Amino acid sequence: MIPERALTRSASPHTVGVTMSDARGLQGIRGWLLLVALGLCVQPLILLKTLRDNARAFEPETWRVLTMPGSRVYHPLWAPLLIAEVVVNAALLVGAAALLYLFCTTKRVFPRAVIAFMAASFAVTLADYAVTSAIPAARAQFTAKEAADIGRSALSAAIWIPYFLRSQRVAATFVH
Repeated sequence: MIPERALTRSASPHTVGVTMSDARGLQGIRGWLLLVALGLCVQPLILLKTLRDNARAFEPETWRVLTMPGSRVYHPLWAPLLIAEVVVNAALLVGAAALLYLFCTTKRVFPRAVIAFMAASFAVTLADYAVTSAIPAARAQFTAKEAADIGRSALSAAIWIPYFLRSQRVAATFVH
């Protein structure tokens, strides 16, 4: 049952005037929220794979080649970039796990938390691209995949952030 306060809370002008029976029909993980659920389940797996892939840079020989002055691919940004990527991806993994919990328990804070997570993910993707492009050896390795990652992150934020701000189902579902 939807608490009365959920009906007075408005995520946007579109949720004003939602009646109790309308809200009950919109409550629950259905519709587009099923795609959100799928994404929230897959996101930690993607981040774990990224962390595993990044771990190769910390193998002694690779680390030495990247961070030792005088090596052919040395750049002073390699060490801080690699360490920052591990720290940020670990933080995103914790955030993704927290989002999954908030989603499954339909916590009221979930829509704001997922918006913040998406914005942070997009900012991290841009920052990573900017710093990586400052390293000549890394810039030479850029492929269409990196551009696609930025585009995918931007498109995801452009679609889902407005959805979480305007959706009547979101307003009716995340009320605890």
